[in-house]
Amino acid sequence: MVWRMAKRSRLFLTIAVSIAILLSAFGLPATANGPQNSGQSNPGGYVKYTLDLINNTLINGNLVNTGNGMGPVDIAYDPSNGYIYVTNYLSDTVSVINGTTVIANITVGTAPWGVAYDPSNGYIYVADNGSGTVSVINGKTNTVIATITVGLGPAGVAYDPSNGYIYVADYGSGTVSVINGTTNTVIATITVGTGPRGVAYDPSNGYIYVTNSVSGTVSVIDGANNTVIAKIPVGTAPWGVAYDPSNGYIYVADYGSGTVSVINGKTNTVIANITVGTAPWGVAYDPSNGYIYVTNSGSDTVSVINGTTVIANITVGTAPTGVAYDPSNGYIYVADAGSGTVSVINGTTVIANIPVGTAPTGVAYDPSNGYIYVTNFFSDTVSVINGTTVIANITVGINPVGVAYDPSNGYIYVTNFFSDTVSVIHGANNTVIATITVGLGPTGVAYDPSNGYIYVTNYGSGTVSIISTSTQATETYTVTFTESGLPAGTQWSVTFNGLTKSSTSNSITFTGVPAGNYTWNATSIIAVGNGTRYVAQASSGTISVSNALSVSISYVKQYRVTIQSTAGGSTSPSGTFWYNAGSTVSITAIPAPGYEFVGWETNSSITFTNSSSATTNMTVNSPGTVVALFKAVPTSTTTTSTVTSTSTTTTSTVTSTSTTTTSTSTITVTSTPTSTTQPSHTTGYVAAAAVVVIVVLAAVLLRIRRK
Repeated sequence: MVWRMAKRSRLFLTIAVSIAILLSAFGLPATANGPQNSGQSNPGGYVKYTLDLINNTLINGNLVNTGNGMGPVDIAYDPSNGYIYVTNYLSDTVSVINGTTVIANITVGTAPWGVAYDPSNGYIYVADNGSGTVSVINGKTNTVIATITVGLGPAGVAYDPSNGYIYVADYGSGTVSVINGTTNTVIATITVGTGPRGVAYDPSNGYIYVTNSVSGTVSVIDGANNTVIAKIPVGTAPWGVAYDPSNGYIYVADYGSGTVSVINGKTNTVIANITVGTAPWGVAYDPSNGYIYVTNSGSDTVSVINGTTVIANITVGTAPTGVAYDPSNGYIYVADAGSGTVSVINGTTVIANIPVGTAPTGVAYDPSNGYIYVTNFFSDTVSVINGTTVIANITVGINPVGVAYDPSNGYIYVTNFFSDTVSVIHGANNTVIATITVGLGPTGVAYDPSNGYIYVTNYGSGTVSIISTSTQATETYTVTFTESGLPAGTQWSVTFNGLTKSSTSNSITFTGVPAGNYTWNATSIIAVGNGTRYVAQASSGTISVSNALSVSISYVKQYRVTIQSTAGGSTSPSGTFWYNAGSTVSITAIPAPGYEFVGWETNSSITFTNSSSATTNMTVNSPGTVVALFKAVPTSTTTTSTVTSTSTTTTSTVTSTSTTTTSTSTITVTSTPTSTTQPSHTTGYVAAAAVVVIVVLAAVLLRIRRK
């Protein structure tokens, strides 16, 4: 989104610069301003210093120096040393500013324009558009340590964090030069299509996607071996490109053919050519609904794409170009340059067409109040939009170009190219609280968080104006993040105010933080192995800094537990889960038909309230596996036997001998069975038992008789 707005702004900037050059050619001054010095009572700030780049001098206050021939254009901040780097297009130099001092004017190649910072080595890479080179500046010494010959007309530049390489699109030679940041040499020159312009990195596969605007293709470069693994035919004049993280697709706006080509990053094939409007320009992704929004500058519509299908073609104003997403309300804002309106889209419906000024170009979002600020290049105003309503049209200087937000005071800074001023807008009441005179043709504007200054490049006078406010220079604070719960020596990190810091202690401190609202992100999950990890209770948030501040981050230890069963049943829950250490979890064993639950077992220190109960609680004391045991239930059988025997008579004679009496008793027992078949073994057992009973009875009768 930012680069699209920058592209649109640069178009108007080029027009403005061309007019200024024509005026100079005919001996006409671009403005009539002379030396001035704004007082410190100015509520929006004042020009504290003017850096004369060609003479390498610092001047107190504001000095308009006409015609030094430097032509400062682009500006970049190096967080590793706190320096500001300014490319001087007309003098083939880069000025290095430390605070308020030009500490170096570095000669580079012809017509330096783009400038980028490589965090892996701390080097500054400058694209020399006129000489076909890239100048490499060491930020520690501020010297050119290498001049790398690339292709003709280097334009787009992208950094690949997976391998540390710099990819430069050479528009004039149809190649991409690959620079190794470690050796600062071109390790590969990759032939792509004609007129390469856009360069994008896909983190899901590590590929580089290059749009070839003249040949109508997209070249896919594998960062692992720096070879073109695919050249994908798309529409005519591919321009804008966007990556959709929800599906891994690459969306390419084909300006000349009125289509959007959808590339599947997994197969690097065009899975759809979607017809949209005429001359598609901007592409934006809405994370709230997963839709892609494409502005069609020739047909005055916005196409809404869901996956590979156009679900709506929304009529907006004339010549829509810029498009931006507002996270505070989920709306899409489209700048209609031809009709002087901003169309507000909610989902697939235009809920408002807001009249603004002539030729709306720049768009900025102010998080402190949720407003959208639109610079109207030809009507010399800034429109302030709240939701779907223009709540203010603020008159600023002539031809407003650049716009920047200062989080330390909530002010909006607007550079006015033809009036040589900076308008300061107070976000609380949307009024211009100050108009600061700077050099000729102010264009770029940047905020330096290390010192609180606003830096403005003055193209016409070859100077940089440094704006300071009374609060910015003195009121900065310390923000400390403290973690609890991690084992000693565990590394964790916090990203705050655009800077990431890591530590193995329990605190991370950021100093020099201006007042304002900030978001922060901490490491959310830290794995320590063996099924153990630590999870932050809250890994991100928003804080308001108005004094020294402490933020606490609590980590909770978790164990990985697998719950499963043997054959014959199942469990609830079932699978592998992460549970907080020491937590209690209810588990249930569910037998299948014909099986019964036996008990619970584990290979770890996990304990059970009752391991014999099908439903019980387990206490997670370690990672491990919990198993529910089942066994088959035995089946019971009934056997029926039929016994048939003949009638028998059994006679038993029992003789008992005594010293005094001799007696003989005879007992006859007759049994008449009803069966007629042969006796079974069971019948034999019964007969034997009957004999025993008879003997016992005989003995009893004999004893009675003796008495």
